[in-house]
Amino acid sequence: MLCKQPYKKLILLLSFVFISKYFVPPNVSAQTVAAGGRHSLLICADSTVQAWGYNGYGQLGNSTTTEQHSGVKVIGMNGVVSVSGGLFHSIFIKENGTVWTCGRNNAGPLGDGSTLDRHTPVQVIGLSNIIQASGGGEHSLFLGKDQTVWSCGLNSSGQLGDGSTTNRLFPIQISGLTNVIQVAAGAEFSLFLKEDGSVWACGHNGFGQFGNGTNASNKNPIQINGLSDIIQITAGEWHALFVKKDGTVYSSGRNQFGQLGNGTQTDQWLASSINDLSEVIKAEAGGIHSVFVTNTGTVYACGLNSGGNNDGQLGDGTAIDRTKPVLVNTSWGTDKIIHAEACREHTLFLSEKGPIWASGRNNYGQLGIGYFTTANFKSPVRSNTLCVPILVKQYQPEAIQITYQLFPNPTSGSITLKSKPKLKKASISLYNSCGILSRQTNYNQENEFHFDLKELKNGLYILTLSENNKFLYSDKIIINHE
Repeated sequence: MLCKQPYKKLILLLSFVFISKYFVPPNVSAQTVAAGGRHSLLICADSTVQAWGYNGYGQLGNSTTTEQHSGVKVIGMNGVVSVSGGLFHSIFIKENGTVWTCGRNNAGPLGDGSTLDRHTPVQVIGLSNIIQASGGGEHSLFLGKDQTVWSCGLNSSGQLGDGSTTNRLFPIQISGLTNVIQVAAGAEFSLFLKEDGSVWACGHNGFGQFGNGTNASNKNPIQINGLSDIIQITAGEWHALFVKKDGTVYSSGRNQFGQLGNGTQTDQWLASSINDLSEVIKAEAGGIHSVFVTNTGTVYACGLNSGGNNDGQLGDGTAIDRTKPVLVNTSWGTDKIIHAEACREHTLFLSEKGPIWASGRNNYGQLGIGYFTTANFKSPVRSNTLCVPILVKQYQPEAIQITYQLFPNPTSGSITLKSKPKLKKASISLYNSCGILSRQTNYNQENEFHFDLKELKNGLYILTLSENNKFLYSDKIIINHE
């Protein structure tokens, strides 16, 4: 999930409105966004997918190899709940648990049993009940509902975790790896987060990106000693970030541009805490930069910011590389950012109220602003890619005033939602960061709703409220069991 020119995955069920230099209708939104090496993906309300940016291998899935500066529909992708971007390939998970891929396939990351590039999505062989995926440099990881992990593609460093260096053209299950809740693919290494908060890794470790104090590579997953209480992992090109449940972040691996955020440009073999960084709910490792979203909605970034053309992917208004996290310019005003996607030359930011913002290079249209340009954007600009509305906070047109209160947030056990007025037939749904429904409860003739969260894992979730199947309200919540 890197962006080796990285690749990213991740995947939040969230809402956002897109506005640019061109007119865009006010209720445009999307629910899931991901970024590949130089391309971007999003899921719309109708569960179709749009893509834009570099398309040299067909990774946009629109049957061409032509770059796009605005979103185009990915052919045949309906009922999609999660997307992930590899370096030059894309991964789509449908609500039925099947997986589809397109783009570059020379080493088999598409998992279709061939080495043929695909310009439209093809189904991955032998996979079912998949809930999360991560695209790396030239390999792919897949997480099953049963918490097992599958992999395919390039295996030159043992990144597939099967004990060999043999490329795999279709997915194989990683033996002995169970109870996994998240996977993250780097350039030639893989990370796995287990439900007990431990982290495991395999593949290339020449820069110490495993964070275990050595630079020895492994063909089978090994546990990273010293890392515990981890709630989120992310893999860059050759570095890794680990978010702990207390909101601190640990980093390890290559650091030539300061992407580890420790104030130096020295590689780090042992995962260490990033000083002066707290209340982080989401970290994203790009190719050679890092982005951090905090509980307050502010965003910090460090690492490469100059590139070959003063790219500005850190979004701080400069083209200066940063060895410590700096505040990203708040182009979005008083709005809050709830998620970010980091790639080698551009970064995407998801706003709580609606817009997608982007900074960095736009030579392939990867920012989605409606035109190509060799001029780069050192502060975030709004994307104009269009989608049908979903999860936009809205209020019914009746004359009475409608208000919602959600508390406590963050929470360790339960959450309460108060509505004015009373709702006749209400339904509350909770989605995890992969866009998968975690819990749903129905209510009748109530205006105060109590939701038990004790059995859910720590992390970021999206709560939605509807009445008679009509969407009313959504907000993010953070579960942090002490």
